[in-house]
Amino acid sequence: MGEEAVAALADALSGLGLGVLAEFSASGKRADLILEPAGIELDVKAKPVITAGNGAEIARQDWTDGFTRVWVAERIAAEAKKTFREQGINFFDLRGEIRIVERPLFIDTKIDVEEPYPPARSGPLDSQVAKEIAIACLLTPDQPHGVRETARLIGRSPGAVSTAMANLERVGLLTSRAEPLIPDLFHELAIVWRRRPLALAKMPEPETGRLSFDAESSPDGMPSKWTLTDTVAAQSWGIPVVAPGGYPPDFYVPDRTVLHLARRRLGEPESPERRACTVAVAPVRFACRYRFDHSNTSGVKWPVANHIVVALDLAQDKARGMEMVDQWHPKGIVRAW
Repeated sequence: MGEEAVAALADALSGLGLGVLAEFSASGKRADLILEPAGIELDVKAKPVITAGNGAEIARQDWTDGFTRVWVAERIAAEAKKTFREQGINFFDLRGEIRIVERPLFIDTKIDVEEPYPPARSGPLDSQVAKEIAIACLLTPDQPHGVRETARLIGRSPGAVSTAMANLERVGLLTSRAEPLIPDLFHELAIVWRRRPLALAKMPEPETGRLSFDAESSPDGMPSKWTLTDTVAAQSWGIPVVAPGGYPPDFYVPDRTVLHLARRRLGEPESPERRACTVAVAPVRFACRYRFDHSNTSGVKWPVANHIVVALDLAQDKARGMEMVDQWHPKGIVRAW
């Protein structure tokens, strides 16, 4: 993407009111771009993605060729940008953030781009498989993820997982080792995450086996059926949410058959405020397969959704959702947001 990176940077700088030339410098060496009237000579280096890891590698390199180097990427991780600013390294994130500091020039701003890269309509997270891969990778964001290992975890075919991983890598949300770009992947997943809860008049009772709680065991040994999520689940994970005692819990079920059965047997309340709980079909079946038992640590008797699913549900609250998630600094869990 070398020539495309130079052209994109030239367009961005022109949009900021700078004159841009591309020619040989006074030293006779080729500069990718020369800025007027300051005469600053830019050497543009392009990468598809710059993560925190390769951002740190770039920061350690020593440049002595006399040019002002600018790193351009389709996506630059937030931690890499932080490192670049601390180390005085210039960059252009093609989604619309640019930093070039070279006296007398000082640019560090966000800009509007006509066609952000990757295009939002490309839909790399449209499929259930892609969403499940994203969750699986975000569960351990500091590790690489193999195709077969991930396929076993989410219960999908290796071929489908390989294709979806390649698409996520192509748009810069996974590295070539299937390490997630954070927090970008979490935020992109939150945008397409949808839950449509149905209020119920009564609570299901797992002790009695009502509504097939003991059917279809998942790889973690727990039934792949009702799964606690959102506020009450967040409290069990230690996320700093505020909810009164007796707050109606929210559940996921794996399919619409279970949802219709719940509506028929447990009924709907006269108003949402009088609900005993809510139930929704899980956006991905992995949400009802990979769950946790918090009964010994929080007293919650229901199987609890994994922390990524719970955080995604909290993030749907436009008022304070991400604020609550951002305030959670868990022990023994690598943050993915």
